[in-house]
Amino acid sequence: MKNNTSYTTVKTQTLQSHAGFRADRALCALLGKLNRRAAKTLFREGLVRLNGIIASGSERVKTGDTFEYPDPASRPSENLIEQAKAPRLTTPHGRHLVRLYEDNDVLVISKPAEIPVYRGQDGFSRRDTLEDVLVRAYPPRKVARADAAPAKTQGGPVRHAKRADDEDDDAAPAVAGAAAAMQPGFYFVHRLDMETSGCLLIAKNQTTYEALTRDFRERTVHKEYLAIVAGAVSWDEIVSTRPIKYVRGVAEKKYDDRDEREEKRGYSPFYSLMRKQRSEAHHAAPKLGQKKGIALEEDSDEGKQAETQFIAIERYRGYSLIRAEPRTGRTHQIRVHLGALGHPLAYDPFYGKKSPYRMRDFDPSLGQSERGDEVVLNRLPLHAWKLGFTHPRTGEKILIEAPPPRDFKEFNRLLKKFRSFGNR
Repeated sequence: MKNNTSYTTVKTQTLQSHAGFRADRALCALLGKLNRRAAKTLFREGLVRLNGIIASGSERVKTGDTFEYPDPASRPSENLIEQAKAPRLTTPHGRHLVRLYEDNDVLVISKPAEIPVYRGQDGFSRRDTLEDVLVRAYPPRKVARADAAPAKTQGGPVRHAKRADDEDDDAAPAVAGAAAAMQPGFYFVHRLDMETSGCLLIAKNQTTYEALTRDFRERTVHKEYLAIVAGAVSWDEIVSTRPIKYVRGVAEKKYDDRDEREEKRGYSPFYSLMRKQRSEAHHAAPKLGQKKGIALEEDSDEGKQAETQFIAIERYRGYSLIRAEPRTGRTHQIRVHLGALGHPLAYDPFYGKKSPYRMRDFDPSLGQSERGDEVVLNRLPLHAWKLGFTHPRTGEKILIEAPPPRDFKEFNRLLKKFRSFGNR
């Protein structure tokens, strides 16, 4: 960014009334579209020079001093300034969300794991969601009633728009908004599973939203995921085209079985086995509001068409690091296809292993020690690594990359250390 930034030179003598100001405050006055926090960001990134020297922002300016700062008219600087002045994205618990890209039309954030995109996703109703964070940062705007976004209010601040394509689970899951005559401040273009981290694309106006959802429908958006799966894969590259059928969770059945009561009363050895089997069956079944995918045979006429390409990156004893490129956007598509290939995600309570990994799983010498009890992975090892799309306004090809989070990298490091084929 720094090397591609063009600069504008301005002398503070044109604003003599600001002599004696801190450099960051003076820059705000010179660049009207910049707020104080954004100015501090530019100084912190080393993108502002005062009299030819990179400034910290705390210097006092005087008449005749010369500022050099990113030219707001240039495309890279427009994006830089837009990101710098944008409001913070912080959860109620103080977790900061990282912006990967932002301009007047598009926002791409790095979604943390274990935070739902919106309330009600996969049956979860807690309020600490990305939707809540974004509503605070980009609240609905008042517009003429005739120009209000055409979406039906479903309760609360969320509007669920009609799907642009009912067969594409990746298209337009939710649109944030408010009451009538209010324009939403942002629109979710697609979604990620609650425990999946990585690139999440958000539109900042309805025109951009419609263009991007059309690109998702037409499959011109490029997506790459990193995944750690169970088993050393035997292939270097494979494409799964198995259609996916979905089942919905229903209310939990309350058992009132006389035979079960009699078994319990008599302490039969079969009672504990029956309870265990029932518990396992219940754990694997989707809960109320959840949707679970089942991979069908390729020639099946049921289910929804789905296609995913998998590429092996590295193999370990019992595990593999792979790259997944979904060409359709079905719910849980990568997870379902991996399970059908016999290589589910290394940890996936819905489709695979249900217990978290601890340090003793890699280093048995730790035994029952406190260090051995340390949890190293308790969420899906699935990360939305890259996202490529065409900018709806400029036509520019944009490729965004989200670095894997710490827990994903740490789990992969442990595999390299303890499960590599050269280390037995």
